[in-house]
Amino acid sequence: MVDALSIALSGLTAQDQRLAATASNIANASTTGTVPSADPSAPASTVYRPLQVNFLSLDSGGSGDGVRAVVTPDPNGHSVVYDPSSTYANSQGEIAAPNVDLGQQLVNLIETKLAYKANISVIKTQDKMTDDLLNVIA
Repeated sequence: MVDALSIALSGLTAQDQRLAATASNIANASTTGTVPSADPSAPASTVYRPLQVNFLSLDSGGSGDGVRAVVTPDPNGHSVVYDPSSTYANSQGEIAAPNVDLGQQLVNLIETKLAYKANISVIKTQDKMTDDLLNVIA
């Protein structure tokens, strides 16, 4: 038997992680840092790396058991920008800026809102069905 409540709760949890990643990306969209160096002995770059969210299906025994969100930083999530006045500028006047597409982040927010609504609807329906079943039995 499929446990609709567990599936909906896993969806809400996954969307919560997506919302947090999107909020972090939007909040850090205009931050800058040093250009990452190819030299492994050089200090690490301070540039923000945008977060990506991937959803994985939780599956055991042939039936879907929900979803899980995997949040990872984008390894190539920056662009080199010319700004010699920045404190992060290297000798060529270049800094690193995160590649955050604010349009895509807005789409992520809308999708998250709709997924929240869908999962809440499943929980409400499950609650009503259980209530109706108990009323029939009692």
